[in-house]
Amino acid sequence: MQKTYLINRIIGIAGLIITLLIVLNYLQVITYLVEFSEKYLSHDHQVKPNTILLIKIFLSMCILLIATSSILFLLNLAKKVSQTIINFLQINDPITSSICSKKYLDLYILVIGTAIGIFQVYYFLQFGEPLGDSARPTSEGLLETIFSLLLLFSIIFLIYSIRLIKGKLFAPKPRRRMLYLLFGISVILILIFGEEISWGQRIFNWESSGIFTEYNYQNETNFHNFFNPYTEYYYPIAGVGFFTFLLVVWLFPKKRINYFFNLIFPHPSLFFLVSILALSSFFGGGHETFEQIFAIFTFLYCYRLFMCLRYPTLDLSNI
Repeated sequence: MQKTYLINRIIGIAGLIITLLIVLNYLQVITYLVEFSEKYLSHDHQVKPNTILLIKIFLSMCILLIATSSILFLLNLAKKVSQTIINFLQINDPITSSICSKKYLDLYILVIGTAIGIFQVYYFLQFGEPLGDSARPTSEGLLETIFSLLLLFSIIFLIYSIRLIKGKLFAPKPRRRMLYLLFGISVILILIFGEEISWGQRIFNWESSGIFTEYNYQNETNFHNFFNPYTEYYYPIAGVGFFTFLLVVWLFPKKRINYFFNLIFPHPSLFFLVSILALSSFFGGGHETFEQIFAIFTFLYCYRLFMCLRYPTLDLSNI
């Protein structure tokens, strides 16, 4: 016990020293990170102001994380805090785990979602937002196609979930509510998917005409690209608002033991992915990164919903 306390104090002091050194040399560290990004991450060896801002935010978060962790080690609270974090993320939580027989489902979602989200941030740092003529946002080709397919698979998972529920899962009243809810989510995702593939234009390669040529910022047969100049306003509002709403409910759940709450409401294992989603809402002019991370979130959410219905641990016929 005494040895553990001594080790924690050493780690805490070392962390505070590192924090102090970074703070005292903050501008030099920023300069080094910008030069590193220009040399090794940027394909054109240039770092845009938005990327520099992202680097500053990232470094500030690292300083805060190191300082907080160091204080926790000094106060010998690291173990308690780590357990609190695990409880918040509800990994193998007895309540949320009771709705699905796949024991490590939420852990897999946590790891995969966080890893892909971090990769998307790295991809943005290296390649930036895709821009076409007149610095207008343009399609990302293969990568955007992949994330469009994630939306399609999300819809498929929802359709299968609806079929499972229609197969006499749940009592009549909650069954109808679940069907209406999943049908509504499916319709929304179909609309988003249709917009992402420009309602078939990216598959059949027809030429845009009329207002789509004159006013659409990507010259595509869709509606959301009419409003590209305003994405820098409503995407951050949507991203930060969504994150704040989920965080409040995760921290103060009123229906913690309710089966339908744990089934329908996004699981805390998506916390880091949603955090990256909120951060990405400030990226670039086209906000393709935000849309792609949203597609990842949607896919993992729908996949978890399907798995919980397909492999339940409870008898769902009378819930």
